[in-house]
Amino acid sequence: MKGELITPLPGEVLRIDLGTHHIAFSDLGSGAPIIFAHGGLMDHQSWGNQLPLADRYRLIMPDTRGHGRSGGAGLPATYAAFGDDIVGVMDALGLEQATLIGFSDGGCAALHVALNHPKRLRNLVLIGTPYSLESYNDGVVERFSAMVPEDMDAARPLVREVVAKMRVHMSDDEWSAYWQRIIRGLWPSEPNFVLADFAGLPVRTLILHGEHERSVSTRASEELAATIPDCRLVYVPGATHSAAQDEPDFVNESILRFLETGK
Repeated sequence: MKGELITPLPGEVLRIDLGTHHIAFSDLGSGAPIIFAHGGLMDHQSWGNQLPLADRYRLIMPDTRGHGRSGGAGLPATYAAFGDDIVGVMDALGLEQATLIGFSDGGCAALHVALNHPKRLRNLVLIGTPYSLESYNDGVVERFSAMVPEDMDAARPLVREVVAKMRVHMSDDEWSAYWQRIIRGLWPSEPNFVLADFAGLPVRTLILHGEHERSVSTRASEELAATIPDCRLVYVPGATHSAAQDEPDFVNESILRFLETGK
């Protein structure tokens, strides 16, 4: 893709069979493992600007079920199911523990893993992640129900790029079904976590919130950061909802600092 804003990921795309469906993923670098859970309307290729982290860590980047080259489009599309798949990938790769980085939908899946399998996580990083429908700014949930695929034609270049990289692996019918399943189905109905449930979360956590985030409210990120016992909240200058794609240098440096110093 000419003039790409997201760095292409090298190497082959691998596959794990989870029984009911397969998960496609990239496995890059070496060192302590980091699993990346991407957002909606994209696939694992959206993490290309995080490739510099492979100099110090093993980066495991799966396509969420029903996204990109993963299977499971006909299976339940819930954040619990997405989170269970992450644990399934860890089991298949023989990983007892890993750092989990989740963006938006992937962050909601990461919250499910953190609450239900906290011992499997060494660290948790959340980017642009709501914990409930009330986490969104006014009018956002209502806009989900009104969105149509043609809206992507008018999206900013970075969004068009990540959507196109996922869309190329789908037929027109699969794209229409995805829209109904995720945009019209999942987004207006989840997440529904209870804030108090995170009060005892025993996982060191970093929350990254874009300076110009328009979807997830600042209030929600501050509430979550104040509730999780060992949590840091960092605002990403110049970033929108897609902070890791918008400002990769700042985000990558923040992740490295957090992993290596806890700050």
